[in-house]
Amino acid sequence: MKTLAAGFFALACATTAATTFAHKGHKSERGWERIEANEPAPAFTLTSHEGKRVALKDLRGAPVVITFLYTTCTDICPILLQVMLGAEQRLSESERRVARFIGITVDPKRDTPERLRAYIKQRGLDPARWILLTGSLAEATKVVSDYGVVVRPAPKGDFVHNSVFVIIDAMGRERAEFHGVATPPEAIAGELKKHINRRAK
Repeated sequence: MKTLAAGFFALACATTAATTFAHKGHKSERGWERIEANEPAPAFTLTSHEGKRVALKDLRGAPVVITFLYTTCTDICPILLQVMLGAEQRLSESERRVARFIGITVDPKRDTPERLRAYIKQRGLDPARWILLTGSLAEATKVVSDYGVVVRPAPKGDFVHNSVFVIIDAMGRERAEFHGVATPPEAIAGELKKHINRRAK
């Protein structure tokens, strides 16, 4: 298992270096950064916590925020979830019914649909709005690379990965990225609100 995981993340890191986007960054001294985007979001088809195949195109019609995590992570992943939960709480009830919150595992070997289901319950995530995704080694390698996420193995079976929140509009276009665990929930909520309102017009 360790060999497979190491191979997956070595490949992910190598292919990430070749990924470029026409994005405009807005730097902050507060430990987070917003990067503006306007391009088709990289397509993917993965397996949800319910064991169903889910493609990005299946989420058309709803603004989406995606982050990358793994269930046995004890440092930044819980913080990433808290940021997204904070963003969810800053939406109105009608806005929450529209938005989707997606977590894609960077540890597909261990994060089975069964484990993801347990994680949703453990973290108190609303399955009506939250989808956790896993996949094969090849699928996970591709989505990590396509979204520019850098992951590398760490001791004791852990992984080190960058913190990113990707905003995708209802038409499947990437509109913004937020980098850093210090990203304010209100920044993500504001971005989602903007695209929810555009969707309603």
